[in-house]
Amino acid sequence: MKNIRLILLGLILTGLPLFLSAQSNTVIDKLLNEGKADWGKTSYMVLSAAEIISENTEISEVQTKLEKQQWRLPSKESEEPITLGEYSYMLMKAFDIPGGIMYKILPGPRYAARELGYLKFIDNNKSPYRTLSGEEVLRIMGRVMEWKEEQK
Repeated sequence: MKNIRLILLGLILTGLPLFLSAQSNTVIDKLLNEGKADWGKTSYMVLSAAEIISENTEISEVQTKLEKQQWRLPSKESEEPITLGEYSYMLMKAFDIPGGIMYKILPGPRYAARELGYLKFIDNNKSPYRTLSGEEVLRIMGRVMEWKEEQK
């Protein structure tokens, strides 16, 4: 099982741009071991990958930084699970992903998850209300970051 995780981690990280490779290995390891990704580590990964915060920022400070963005995301405890919709919406805001017509009319988690599904960043169940694993968080983020690099 550990070998599979190491191989998976290697595959995920090879798809990420270089600025994420300096990311805290501890956060990545903890996230990969989570059956349900939590709000704190997931938010940390998104904000640091988008260079909104430095990688030296403590996870306990991430919610404050997130609230300063005024993205209308819920205020959650660091250990609470994050839903696919919340994660999708956070990614769309952090990486300036333009949405389709419904996202433009009603921007939020529901249509953000649909948009990321349409863009093929999400493989399977696209329900915005479900939780996701830490491995899914990193896989989706890798695809978003690859897409962002292609847009330059």
